[in-house]
Amino acid sequence: MTSNDTFDETLIDHYTDAELAQHFARSPRLITTREERGVFALSPGLVAKRIPFDEDYRDQVSALERARSVGVNVPLVRRILCLPDSNPIIIMDRIQGETLEQCWHRIGLWGTLNIAWQLRSFLRGMGTVTSQTTGGLHTGAGRSEWLQAYYPLIPHASPAAFAGYVNWWLLECRPDICIPRPELVLSPARQHVLVHQDLAPRNMILDTAGRLWLVDFGEAGFYPPFMEYLGMKLTHIPWLYEPTWAAWWGRMRWSLLQWIACGPRRGYGEAYNALCVVRQRSLRYRMQKTPFSEL
Repeated sequence: MTSNDTFDETLIDHYTDAELAQHFARSPRLITTREERGVFALSPGLVAKRIPFDEDYRDQVSALERARSVGVNVPLVRRILCLPDSNPIIIMDRIQGETLEQCWHRIGLWGTLNIAWQLRSFLRGMGTVTSQTTGGLHTGAGRSEWLQAYYPLIPHASPAAFAGYVNWWLLECRPDICIPRPELVLSPARQHVLVHQDLAPRNMILDTAGRLWLVDFGEAGFYPPFMEYLGMKLTHIPWLYEPTWAAWWGRMRWSLLQWIACGPRRGYGEAYNALCVVRQRSLRYRMQKTPFSEL
């Protein structure tokens, strides 16, 4: 292959790893409302996602496969590229459409309802994929923006261990400084379910036929169901926080989507309050180690 050869996506199964690496090196970053971090447009029909060194690509691939098996629209993984001294790369189908971040301002009430019911169906399907462990489907590593400590939760932790980890930050973290919060203590879930954990508008795509797709399963794993609701945040959409009726209506439609897809907020209020405290303390006292922390 010469440097002038163009990439032919129909030959994706026939390229060598070295040839794919050359094409990847020449690929531009995928652009939606921004340059997507670590995601590259390999061709009109394929994207390549570079996995950070501290993550295992098999967690994402396994989560995508399990989600697809229960009817969730997710990109199909076409190749895995693993080269020495390089980040793993997942090559997958490129969904033709716009992220909700791109098109939310154009979506009306009926469009919001359509998206919400599709998402509700996806989350119910993912809720049938259960486990008595926590974290990534392959490594069992617990990864969440709510848990920021240097010493993470032990891999494949049980639901009781997950609750114990969270409750330690509420009750026993630096008791000479932090006020214990027994009223926020969480009970262990009966079982954990497959959770995407980052259902922000940038990670949901509406294709040209009006079908909803979920992308970026980098935070996915087995967690309590409330973690899905807590991950549905309106971030990086400046116009939604302007003092206008359009912004107010955009926020209200997102709240409606959350309510239909996940249920009313009151069902998640206690978990939200608890994890807000945990996030703050695990950021401030990152070197603290719990009895449920990985050594």
